[in-house]
Amino acid sequence: MLAHLIDRLKMAKRVDDIVVATSTGSDDDAVAGLCDGMSVRCFRGPLDDVAGRLAQAAGEAGAGAFVRVSGDSPLMCPGIVDAVIALYEAGDVDLVTNVQVRTFPKGLSVEAIRIDALRRAQKMMRPGDAEHVTPPFYRHPDEFRIVNLASGHDWGAVQMSVDTVEDFVLTEKMFQEMGASTAVLDVGDLIALRERCMGKVSA
Repeated sequence: MLAHLIDRLKMAKRVDDIVVATSTGSDDDAVAGLCDGMSVRCFRGPLDDVAGRLAQAAGEAGAGAFVRVSGDSPLMCPGIVDAVIALYEAGDVDLVTNVQVRTFPKGLSVEAIRIDALRRAQKMMRPGDAEHVTPPFYRHPDEFRIVNLASGHDWGAVQMSVDTVEDFVLTEKMFQEMGASTAVLDVGDLIALRERCMGKVSA
């Protein structure tokens, strides 16, 4: 799944660099090994403090902002990543997101976060927030400059992240159907492909 995600992120035109931020736990040694094999930078930090890990990874990379994409999103559309980055670059904002008002499928979630804003948000975190990174932004929209990217469609309930065995089987089938020649698909194409594959999996 991570290899698929990395391949799709490499297609985004506005991404300067890709860094996989994983934990120092031995369970994630395989992640580091994959990154090495794909010539992608890997940063290893605390397991439970994801916010701290991302802030450290961005700091080590010398970035003033970063785009957050979760590893359970192998179907990520490069065009969404580019659109979020374009909005971030167009204005003086702390967070550009497509999940504040969810109109994109789950599994196509993207957030562009200013490092200074994340450090302010870390001071507002409640128990559990460090794992999910951005809850303080959404709880305090008056204290952060937030821009939401909308799809123009009602796709918020569509499941494209890989959270269950069933999700994995369906996603695997989608990649088999896609093949290398159609690796870049927009959201509408992905949803149509998902519906076709759901019929084949259930049959």
